[in-house]
Amino acid sequence: MGGRLSTASVAHISLSISPMFRSVLVLLLAAPAGLASQVRPATPAPPPVLARLAGTVFDSAATQWLSGATVQLVDAANPSNVRTAIAGANGRFVIDSLTVGTYLIGFFHQRLDQLGMEAPLFRVNITTPEELTVPMAIPSAETIITKHCGQGDPEQPIGLYMGFVRDAATNQQVPAARVRAQYSEVTVGARGVERRSPSRFGSTTDDGLFTLCGVPRNAPVTARAYAGGDSTGFIELRVPRNGLLVRDLVIGSSGKGTGLLRGSVKSVSGQTIASARVVLWGASGNGTNATNGQYLLDGLPTGTQMIEARAIGYQPMRVVVDVSATEGVTADLALEALVATVDTVRVRGDRVSNQMAEFEKRRRSGFGSFIDESQLNNRSPMFMADIFRTVPGISIATGQSAQGRVLMRGNGGNCAPAVFLNGMNVQVPDGNLDGIVNSQEVRAVEVYSRTSNVPAQFDSRNGCGSIVVWTGPRTSRR
Repeated sequence: MGGRLSTASVAHISLSISPMFRSVLVLLLAAPAGLASQVRPATPAPPPVLARLAGTVFDSAATQWLSGATVQLVDAANPSNVRTAIAGANGRFVIDSLTVGTYLIGFFHQRLDQLGMEAPLFRVNITTPEELTVPMAIPSAETIITKHCGQGDPEQPIGLYMGFVRDAATNQQVPAARVRAQYSEVTVGARGVERRSPSRFGSTTDDGLFTLCGVPRNAPVTARAYAGGDSTGFIELRVPRNGLLVRDLVIGSSGKGTGLLRGSVKSVSGQTIASARVVLWGASGNGTNATNGQYLLDGLPTGTQMIEARAIGYQPMRVVVDVSATEGVTADLALEALVATVDTVRVRGDRVSNQMAEFEKRRRSGFGSFIDESQLNNRSPMFMADIFRTVPGISIATGQSAQGRVLMRGNGGNCAPAVFLNGMNVQVPDGNLDGIVNSQEVRAVEVYSRTSNVPAQFDSRNGCGSIVVWTGPRTSRR
């Protein structure tokens, strides 16, 4: 039938349809054949303009790319439309196939959490299919310091120590915890070399954040946090040159606890150090000898602690660790070999020999107490106070300082003696000798508890006796 219905066909089917629809059907069948060719489908919409967004994420405070940052792009018109990318090792990220529109972009990273910062947001307008570059960054150290500490003196810039205090048992942030950072200042003036030990104190906010302004740049500080009966150990940290130190503190049980720490002791070249000594800093009774380069410390107080490793022929190493209350922690240590003596040091060796000759001459006089190399090796002192614990006339004061303060006993009570380091008078008003010298660097000690017996060159006329400390390599070190 050629695809068309005849008049007879219309008459035949008219029996089953209404008169109105019969008229419409007749008109359609009678329409010219070309009418159908004039009906065409609608023209498809043009494809959307697709753009590409690329960028980088940089940590200006640490001056390095922020690898692993999670970048999110949110459609301002449809917030449920979120695109995500992860920054690579070079901080670079790419998001493809974006339509024209307005977006908000930001990033997340653990570093932001450490700094107590919110994720920064940037507005992006995409209008063309060309690639758009968006650089993002964490603010610089100077910006962060100024935010928390205000505008300081450009001639004497200050440092900032910040972080969060967390609980070792729950890992929750601790509000209203106290944090203390102590450091040493040595000045040379009319009274000679003077040493002070200023401290900075702070409390955590409701979310556990603390900020201690005024710490020295590029210098070590001794820090401790405490809340109620829980605390950290005493730890040593170094403020970077840029002045921004970021390190969380974990408080836990004091004294003997449930913490466990294990690891290996090797040289920096990877060789096993068979018999190193590993101790919990500040607790001389808690230590162990490594066996075949492996060590295990148990019964440790939980929270942030510091361990120290020593081995013959290697430089001592101190490491800060967070001891868990629920599981063991691994800390592998790499010790650097002692630097061999070079020609320029031989002059110092001759001077030390002369000092030791004078030391022996004064010892034979019978006045004072003298501690030589062999006695120091037998005592194996961790802190300077350990050297003086059995010396007549000396009292060791303990308190918040893990090291202990060396004081002279007298009729009027305890007082801080005059201290001479390699013959130079050094001001140590609090008796904390660890602030001026490491116990492992001491070669000999002289103690004059009676002012009448003090040699003229070591008499400061302070009325409290004198302590003379000589440093240098021990020839009989075990």
